[in-house]
Amino acid sequence: MIDEQQPRPFKRVLIVGAGPSGLLLALLLSKHTSPSSPSSRIPVTILEASHEVDSQPRAAHYGTPCIPEFIRAGIIDKIRERGLVLDTMTWRKPGTFEELGGFDASGLRDVALEGLEGVPRGVWGLGNGTGTGIETEKETEGGGTEGTEGAKKKNGKGQDMRTHCLVLQDLLKLMLEECLERGVEVLWRHKVLGVGHTGLGTRSKEDGKGGKGGEQKEDGKEEGKGEEKGAWVEVEVTGDDGEVKESKKIGGEGYIVVGADGANSAVRKGLFGDEFPGFTWDRTIIATNTYYDFDKFGWSDANFIIDPENFFMAARIAAATSTHPALYRITYGEVPNLTRAQYLSRQPFKFQSMLPGHPTPDKYQLITLSPYRMHQRCAPSFRVGRILLVADAAHLCNPWGGLGITGGFVDVGGLYDCLAGVWDGKADEEEILGLYSEKRIEKWKEIINPLSQENFRRVSGQADLEGDEFLEVLREVDPKTKGNGGGALKSVLLGMMGVRYDFTRHYKR
Repeated sequence: MIDEQQPRPFKRVLIVGAGPSGLLLALLLSKHTSPSSPSSRIPVTILEASHEVDSQPRAAHYGTPCIPEFIRAGIIDKIRERGLVLDTMTWRKPGTFEELGGFDASGLRDVALEGLEGVPRGVWGLGNGTGTGIETEKETEGGGTEGTEGAKKKNGKGQDMRTHCLVLQDLLKLMLEECLERGVEVLWRHKVLGVGHTGLGTRSKEDGKGGKGGEQKEDGKEEGKGEEKGAWVEVEVTGDDGEVKESKKIGGEGYIVVGADGANSAVRKGLFGDEFPGFTWDRTIIATNTYYDFDKFGWSDANFIIDPENFFMAARIAAATSTHPALYRITYGEVPNLTRAQYLSRQPFKFQSMLPGHPTPDKYQLITLSPYRMHQRCAPSFRVGRILLVADAAHLCNPWGGLGITGGFVDVGGLYDCLAGVWDGKADEEEILGLYSEKRIEKWKEIINPLSQENFRRVSGQADLEGDEFLEVLREVDPKTKGNGGGALKSVLLGMMGVRYDFTRHYKR
C-alpha cells in the first residue's frame, strides 16, 4: 500500500485516441479511488487527432464479457436507457431462411458475478478480496450507501449479462460526457506522430525500432542513466483550418502512454514500425444502418445468414417506433477493392437478392453505408517500458461474433486493474505490466483469433455445416428440444467469460 506521504509511482496517464477503448479506460481511471486516500485521483489526458468523436457506423453490440466494465465505469444504466438488450440470435440458411441453430439468452438476465472467470473480487459486493478502488457506493438520503448505478440490481440478486446494444457513436458520446464530468482532460486536434521513453531509448515515426535501454533498478531509475522512468508523445496540433499550428512533445518522466488509437495506431508504429503480424481477408464487408421490418418475417434480434455469396448479419440496434420499423445493422460481404460509390450503387441489388421479402429501395430506408477491410493481426508485444497498447492498436480480428470490440473492452478493464494496482502500491509495475501484455496476447491467440476466424468461415459458407461443432452445441442445449437446455445454454453463453483475465490476483496480499 502506498504511504500518502510518498510520491505516486507515476504522474499521469496519456491516452492516445478518443475511441471506445480510450474513453472507457479514461473513465475507469478517472473514477478510481485509493483506499488510503479517496480524494486522490489518477490524472488522465486524452489526445485525439480529430476535432470530435467518430460518427461512422461500426460496432453496436457488446457481449457478456464487456458488461463488468460498463458496470465499473458507471454507465450500464445509461446504455440500457439509450439502447436495448438482445435476447435471441439465430443462424439461417439463405433463400428459405430455415433455422440452423440459435438461442434465447433470457437466462442471462440475472447472473451472479461472483465466481465468474476474470471478474475481480472486492467490487460489486463480491466479498473482501483485493479488488480495485472503483467507486461502488454513494450516499443515500438516509446516510447509508447504495450501489453505484447498475452495480447491484434492485432485486439484490445478479446482473443482466445479455448482449447490450448502443450504436458506437452514441456510446462514444455517452462516455465522453462522463469523462468530461469526471475532469478528464481531452485535447482535440492533437495528432500523435511518435513516442519515446525517458531512460529506455527513443522510438518515433522515423525510428520504428528504438533502443531497449538498460536494466531497471528497484527504485525506478535505469542503471547508469539516473532518469526516472517515463514516456512521451510527439504531436502536431492543428487549427480549425487543418493547418499545423504547433509541434511539441507531451509527457516525460513519470508519465505512462497508452495507445488506443486504432488499427493504424501511431503508437504501435512508433514501437514496431510496420510490424503487425497476421493477414488481411480477401473480402470486404459493408456495414449499414437500415430501417426494415424484419419482425413481419418472425426474425430474431440478431440473425446470421450462411452463404458463400450472400452472407450477412441483420441485428436490431433500435426499437420500432410509431413512425419507423426497428433499425437494424445489416452487414454483408462484398468483392474487394471497389470505391464507396461503387459499393453504394451495388447495394440495392444486394438487398433485393439477399433480404427476406426481396425488397426494392422503397421498402426500406438506408441511413448509412460504410465499407471495411477485415484483418487478423496481433502486435509483437502490448507493452514496451511505460508505453502500452490496447484494443485495435494491439490486435485485430474480423467482426463476426463481436470479438473485436469485446476483446478491446476486456483489454481496457485488465489494463485499468494493472495501472490501479501500481498506483495504489498493490502491484509491482514491471511484473504486472509484463503480465498484461503476456496474458492479453495469450487470450487473443487462444480465443479471439481462432473463434473469430471460425465465425467468419461459418457465415461465409467456408465451413462444413454438417460437422459444425458450434451449431451442434446450440442444438444440444436448445431448451425447446432438451429438457435441461436452459441451464446448459447458460453455461455455454457464460463460457465466453474466458476471454477475460483477473489481474488483481497478482496484487500483493
